[in-house]
Amino acid sequence: MRLTLPPAENVRKVAILCHRHADADTYLSAYALSFMIGKLMPGAETSIIIPDGMSSLTQRLALSFPHEKHEESQDYDLLIAVDIGHMELLKDWSEKLTKSRGAKILVDHHPIQEGTPYDQLVVDTTASSAAEIVYRLFKDAGVVPDAKASQALLVAILFDSQHLSIAGVGTLKAVVELTDLGASLDEARAILRSPPDYGEVIAKLKAARRSRIYRSSGWVILISTVGSFQANVARAFTHLGADVSLVVGDFDGELRGSLRANSRFSSETKVHLGTDVAEVLSKGRGYGGGHPTAASFTCSASEEDVIKQFLVLIGGLLHEPPTEVK
Repeated sequence: MRLTLPPAENVRKVAILCHRHADADTYLSAYALSFMIGKLMPGAETSIIIPDGMSSLTQRLALSFPHEKHEESQDYDLLIAVDIGHMELLKDWSEKLTKSRGAKILVDHHPIQEGTPYDQLVVDTTASSAAEIVYRLFKDAGVVPDAKASQALLVAILFDSQHLSIAGVGTLKAVVELTDLGASLDEARAILRSPPDYGEVIAKLKAARRSRIYRSSGWVILISTVGSFQANVARAFTHLGADVSLVVGDFDGELRGSLRANSRFSSETKVHLGTDVAEVLSKGRGYGGGHPTAASFTCSASEEDVIKQFLVLIGGLLHEPPTEVK
């Protein structure tokens, strides 16, 4: 897997793009990539673009892994989108990227969206994180990440691989090599243990109170509504024992939803939450996607309409209509 870059002498400005509400994987992958670009193109000015803010965890991580801020330009020679999944996740930068005359590259581990404007795709859907792919790019380019960049990649890998619970052999090899380069596994674990956020705690408790339990073909399905922290709540439901969970809520004029499943559900049913569920729920009225065990979507619909459609959809995928458990 190689990254084909324009000649260094032709590149003055580089933009590395994160997705909206940037999580640890997209931001720290961009941080490490900026280090690599700095080595390969020392004369270029590299900016990390975050179109719609960061998660609370990423804001905290950015204090330990800060990037130099530059004024946004309309004239980038190279644009690298990292961990995007869907063009809509770039917000207003989707149009800017499309119209840019610079070289456009996607580095991702999500299924490839049709009709994207990239000149080069560096995509591996078997990777547990974008950071894992970025580390491979370092090796292919012959650039050795320093201890700080190695630590950033290790934190991102732990975050997106659910602390290595869904890690493959390639992921584990990368972790070992990054620790050999100076990254600390203990420090990575510690920095990801964020103190409890009051708003998140309340969101989880409210969602638990509103939750509805269903069964289909022996699988436990948990559904709830909450106005924020949908991803965290959905993840918490699988930790409670649900095989698959859906959490939806209205936020800033749109409906957002998060889906989570445990690895046994994914491996035995072959249901891919990103392509089989999130994309279908958002089709024609929004956008969605993700991984087999974690996905999200945004669309223009009511909470109840989406929940009803999800129950019909998941019932078809599991070959049995879900029955509510009272």
